[in-house]
This record gives sequence, structure tokens and C-alpha cells, in this order.
Amino acid sequence: MAGRIVLLGGSFDPVHNGHLIVARAVAEQCGFGRVTLVPAASPPHKPPTRASAEHRLAMLRLAIEGEDLFDVCDVELRRDGPSYTLETLRALRLEHGPGVELVWIIGADMLAGLPNWHHAGEVLDMARIIVAARPPWTDRMDEILTGMEGHLQGEQVNRLRESVVESPLLDISSSQVRWRVGAGLSIRYLVPESVRAYICKNSLYVSDSVTS
Repeated sequence: MAGRIVLLGGSFDPVHNGHLIVARAVAEQCGFGRVTLVPAASPPHKPPTRASAEHRLAMLRLAIEGEDLFDVCDVELRRDGPSYTLETLRALRLEHGPGVELVWIIGADMLAGLPNWHHAGEVLDMARIIVAARPPWTDRMDEILTGMEGHLQGEQVNRLRESVVESPLLDISSSQVRWRVGAGLSIRYLVPESVRAYICKNSLYVSDSVTS
């Protein structure tokens, strides 16, 4: 094995402490030395982002400054069209070669929709998917995975079943951060201080008065 690349994708609109805490917990439990954060340009299953790609990338870089565990990859921001995970994995495979293991971390809330991903079967064959599960999702894992058996190959479902990792229960979301900014409330302790200062300096999310 020539190495391993562990990836956590998302809108990161904005990145918050929950993203970083869960990524660190998964890395510690699985023995990963590095987690690469991959901001999406145009998430195929979500509404358009509030902040531009440039702002979201800048906030990610500020959030991980001085952190040896994390780095950032802008591969999806450099590509036109929807940010399909398969296309990202293909680009990384082309760049790093066939000997590198690709690992993709997803939240348990995304698991049920995984069969609907763009060429989901190819994604599961190209990368090892780690499912970061927290209550109440941990109690539903068997039900969700069993329900996927008619949509994915049995071996793929078994690999998912073996790759569920418990993560901390944190009630933080990007939509919550945006709403609080729009409502004039503090986001201190929800995001890294450098990200909070950047949001304030650039007047991001000031019009987000409703959760989306």
C-alpha cells in the first residue's frame, strides 16, 4: 500500500467545531494520521451555499491553521458542475495512483441516502466509507443498513456495516450558525475563533434570519 488519503467532504458553510471534533474522533478511533477536508463547490443534494467558494475555503484554512491532523483539498472547487464524490475520487486516484487507499468519512445522517448518490456502487468500490454515527443514529444503524440490501451489493453493505464508528453527540450545525449570525446572536464556541472573526469581518450570513 502506497499510503492512505482520508477525506471528509461537505459544504462547510461555514465550518464549525462539530466538523472538527467528529473528524478528530474518527481519526483517533481508526488510527488515521491525517484528515483532508474537501469543500464542495455545488453539493448535488443540498441548496446552493450561502457563502462563496472563496469564503468557505478561506474559513477552512483558518480553522485548521496550526493543526497537524487536518489539511484542505480544493479539488471540487476547481471543477465545474455538481460536486459528485465519484468524480472527486477519480481525480484523486489519477493524481496519487492506484496504490493509495481512499477513505471517505460521512455522517450517519447521510447513510440512508447513499444508494441515491451518483454511481453509488462505484463510489463504494473505489473508497472505504467510514460512517460517523452518534445517538440516535447508532440505534438505527442495523435498520438503515438492512434497508440498503436491495439497492447495493451485499458485500458493499457488509463493508459499510464494518465501518461504523461512534462519534460524539454534538448539537451544532452550519444552518444553526448561519441563523444565529442573521439573528445577531453570538456564535462564539460554535466555530473556531478565527472563523468567527472572519465571518464578522466579511459580514457573512447577516441576512440568514431563518434556518435552511
